[in-house]
Amino acid sequence: MSESIGIWAESYNVNVYDADINGRLKITALCNYMQNTAWLHYREIEKIKGAMLKKGHIWAMIRLEAVIYSTAHWGGCLKVMTWSRNVGKLSAFRDYEVSDSKGKRIAGATATWVVIDPLTKDIQSLKGVSDKWPEQRDQSALGRDAGKAPGVVNPYSSVEFKVRFGEFDVNRHVNNVAYIDWMNESLSRDYLENHELRSLKVNFLEEVQYNGHVTVLTEEKAHNSFACSVLNKETGRESARGLFTFSAVTGL
Repeated sequence: MSESIGIWAESYNVNVYDADINGRLKITALCNYMQNTAWLHYREIEKIKGAMLKKGHIWAMIRLEAVIYSTAHWGGCLKVMTWSRNVGKLSAFRDYEVSDSKGKRIAGATATWVVIDPLTKDIQSLKGVSDKWPEQRDQSALGRDAGKAPGVVNPYSSVEFKVRFGEFDVNRHVNNVAYIDWMNESLSRDYLENHELRSLKVNFLEEVQYNGHVTVLTEEKAHNSFACSVLNKETGRESARGLFTFSAVTGL
C-alpha cells in the first residue's frame, strides 16, 4: 500500500519463521521487511516515472544504521514506512520507520545506496534517478546518515561460515542481510538468548562469492557493544564490518 508517491508503507505479520527461540523478531527478518518495502516503493516509482537505471545496473547498499526502540514479537503486526530522503551525485539516502499495530515506534533506520555496473563493479552516476525521484528532504528517521563502523583490532573470537546458494538474491549477489546474519551469529547462543539488539551499524565493502568462505572476527568495544569484521577467506580482504549494541533482558 502507499502513503503517497514519496512515502511507501507495507504491513507485515511477524510469523513463526521471523521469530527467534524466545519469540522475538529476528534482526534478519526486520531487515528483510525494510528491504522488501524499499523494493516495492522503487518499483511503483518506476511505473509512474519510467526506468531510472541503465540495463543491467543494480542497486547496492553500502551502509546501514538502525536503532531498535522496542522488541517486536511473534504474532504481532508491523508497519514499515520508507522514503528517499536525498539523492546525490553518487549516493542515495533512504530512511525507514517501523511501528506496531498500535502505532508504537519499533525501529528507525537509514541506508546509503549506490548503483553499480555488476560487470565492472564501477559506481554509476545517479542523475537518471535524481531527476525522477520524489525526495523527502525534511523527513529523517535518525537525524543523520548511516555512519562508519569501527574496525576490529583485538578480536576475541573467530567464526567461519560457508557462502550458500540460499544467501543469493535476484541480482545474483549475496544479499546484504546475509552479512548481518553472519555477524550476529558470531556471538554465542547464551548471549543472544539473554540480550536484545538495540542498534546496529554496518558497512558493506566487497561482495563474496558462492561456495566461498568468510571468517567473522568479533571484538567487544564496550559493555554489550561488539565490532565485527567479515573477512573473505579466499582473498583475505574485508567484505563488511559492523557494530552491534545490545541490552540485557530478564524474565524470558
